[in-house]
Amino acid sequence: MRWLLLFGYLPLMAWGLPPKAYFYNPPDPVIPAEPEPDASLQTTVTADMVNRSRDWLADYLDSLSGNIDGFFVDTFFSDTVTEDDIDGSRARLSWYTRRELGDPVDYRFGISVKLVFPNTNERLNLLLDSDEDDDSRESDPLESVENAEYTAALRFILNETDAWKTNIDTGIRWGIPPDPFVRLRARRYAYFSEWEMRLTQQFYYRTLDGWGEKTDIRLDHPLNVEKLFRVEAQAEYWLNNDYVDLGYGLGLYHQLSRRSALAYTLSAGGDNREQATFYNYSARVRYRRNLYQDWVYGEIAQELVWERDKDYETTPVIMFRVEALIGQ
Repeated sequence: MRWLLLFGYLPLMAWGLPPKAYFYNPPDPVIPAEPEPDASLQTTVTADMVNRSRDWLADYLDSLSGNIDGFFVDTFFSDTVTEDDIDGSRARLSWYTRRELGDPVDYRFGISVKLVFPNTNERLNLLLDSDEDDDSRESDPLESVENAEYTAALRFILNETDAWKTNIDTGIRWGIPPDPFVRLRARRYAYFSEWEMRLTQQFYYRTLDGWGEKTDIRLDHPLNVEKLFRVEAQAEYWLNNDYVDLGYGLGLYHQLSRRSALAYTLSAGGDNREQATFYNYSARVRYRRNLYQDWVYGEIAQELVWERDKDYETTPVIMFRVEALIGQ
């Protein structure tokens, strides 16, 4: 009987009946629940925060306006570096040649230095300038350096805030004869919507010329990040002259690239000896380019001049300038 069972089981193994299939089904993962946010860590937007954000944006736009102005005028088209608008010790050396139709070529050398004394909180400065009021030019390039008249002065800054800057200068103009002077200057900054105003008032005394005062107002309006529109007016009065010299100007400053810029300017000058009259006019286009690194510049300017002494005939003028700006 056992043999029969054995012979019956062997055929079943030979037929290879498949084993029973086995499937593995892991359990679903358990995802922990997110904790409830802590109310103490949430930031509540308040009206004070909104006001602070607005004030920050206004200050940023004002600083942007100032940076545009600094780029176009104070850096590329700077005529003086001794102004307190530019911080630190700085120097400007310039040499240019000018040709007016009908006149020989003339040359002029210019220098302007502001040295800030250490350990004085930048309140005490030494100034050295070539005389900007001297209109004389030389036909020889070397004589333009030798014959230039210079001014040396000490400046003490009385007050300096975001809105006001006040200083007093005392020095001497080195000419024949020497001319000692003292000068008090106050400058006010203000913002009106999209306009920035700079008002400057000066009172001075010169040994040779006596008492005088000068008022300047400048309005800047940034058109965009590349253009700046400027309006300028000034009046100067000398007690010994008993009349006021007047000057007005319009300018559009255009940044072409990081290394070049254009300026279009119109100006008028006159006085009120009999009545307020303008008798000198000019229109000028200036192209200025950075020639070497960030401190050597070259400039070419073309100008049309109309003067009363020449019966308002149109006089073309061309000028070339090389200038070095050195600062901290």
